[in-house]
Amino acid sequence: MSDLSLPLPPGQQSALVYCQRCLEVRHLTPYDIVPHYQRQEDEIAEEPEREHEAFFQRHQGHPLAKLKKKTDRYWADRPLWDPFRTAYQEVTDGQETFLLKSWRTDITAPRQYALLRGSLTLSTDVFLPEEPLRSTLRRDLSCPPEQSARLTRLFQHTVATLPAEELVPAYCSSDDPQVSFAHLADHHLRILVRRCSETGVAIERERLWAFLVRNQTEEELTVEMRQRCNLQFV
Repeated sequence: MSDLSLPLPPGQQSALVYCQRCLEVRHLTPYDIVPHYQRQEDEIAEEPEREHEAFFQRHQGHPLAKLKKKTDRYWADRPLWDPFRTAYQEVTDGQETFLLKSWRTDITAPRQYALLRGSLTLSTDVFLPEEPLRSTLRRDLSCPPEQSARLTRLFQHTVATLPAEELVPAYCSSDDPQVSFAHLADHHLRILVRRCSETGVAIERERLWAFLVRNQTEEELTVEMRQRCNLQFV
């Protein structure tokens, strides 16, 4: 194969290379060829970056291959902006799939990487919070407490069965990387109206539809989505 020890081609920001024999992985970046500078007494000393060269020396004669990240197969225990997050992402060399673990224990040190044999399974729970939906139903539709509670439970049960990929992405939580928020699409509103009719909730369809359309992108109908991850190692 091509000489992977060469610098990155112009315009390429980074690449993941691994040894197929040892499973050691190296994240190549343009900084791999940038020297370090240290103060020694009254002078600044230049030291060449050795990690890039050392990786290829350790695996001289070993089969090397590039890895490609699967962008939809990613999980982290902290937000992306947190430098101390531990992340797992599925990567592939075109034939095998691996788990790439990355972490950092020192803010001044680069992220560390480990290639593991395994995969991750992601699932998403969809949840419609009780408030402020219940209160707004009582205020805008003049529902008695029992009726607003029944409508809220019906909406929650129906929304929980909706496929997460059908929802309209809204924004992500700034503190919890597993939580994001979404809005209901128009056909979801029609499902809610139909469910009310099927279950005998005594409310005019026109008033209910107007309420749903008016609050479609408001907090009352904003759906919370929580991603769950199951790591599997082989």
